[in-house]
Amino acid sequence: MSTNHPIRKAVRRLMGDRRGVVTPDRSPGRRRADREPMRGWIPTLVIALCVAGADWGTKFLISRSIPLEDLREVVPGRLAFWHVRNPAMVLGLWDNFPLGTRKVIAVLAAILGSLVLLQILGRGHRFSRKHRGWAWAFVGLVLGGMLGNLGERVIHWGVTDFISFRYGQYWLPPGNLADLALFLSMPLSLCVIGFELAGRRQRRADDAAAARDDAARAETMLAPAPLVVSADTAAPLSSSEQAA
Repeated sequence: MSTNHPIRKAVRRLMGDRRGVVTPDRSPGRRRADREPMRGWIPTLVIALCVAGADWGTKFLISRSIPLEDLREVVPGRLAFWHVRNPAMVLGLWDNFPLGTRKVIAVLAAILGSLVLLQILGRGHRFSRKHRGWAWAFVGLVLGGMLGNLGERVIHWGVTDFISFRYGQYWLPPGNLADLALFLSMPLSLCVIGFELAGRRQRRADDAAAARDDAARAETMLAPAPLVVSADTAAPLSSSEQAA
């Protein structure tokens, strides 16, 4: 696929690509990263596939080894494997909706979520090099969690949950590795938002500094040049001025 292929150009625009916007004699600020190769999708995809693969693998093992609705304590009083099938959406939402409606909601949510993740991945590329990994990890965990649960829904719609923690006298509703990945991505989202806000402040500071430099350069060009009279071109003194 060539660099100017319409699909590649559309994906790059969705990721916030600004390579074509270059202002001469202006500080590039964070935008200098826009002229660097965008390879953040590689570690992001690796993280997502690892999360989804681990989620699918553990669900397969649980479905083969523990009967449905059976609870087996792994750490007594702390952790148990409770095999259940969840036909609802996240946190049991829209359980009373018809199956067709829930499928439409799932597809729309997946499309919207993918567009948002593309934007975050593109903006993360503009972070400093030491901060880009936070955006990759966040997008990878979210994408892996989405693939883990949506991939299972494609097969039989319901999601296999089995990880349950004990709280007091009750076992909490179970989840899975995809849910854990989504949960772990929440604190990372705060870091990504912080880096994005810091980058915007740096961008505004760079623009203000460039504007001051432009104003100073314009004043220098408009200022009248000082009159310099050399000794060779000076008018000779009259005899009265010499006598004085």
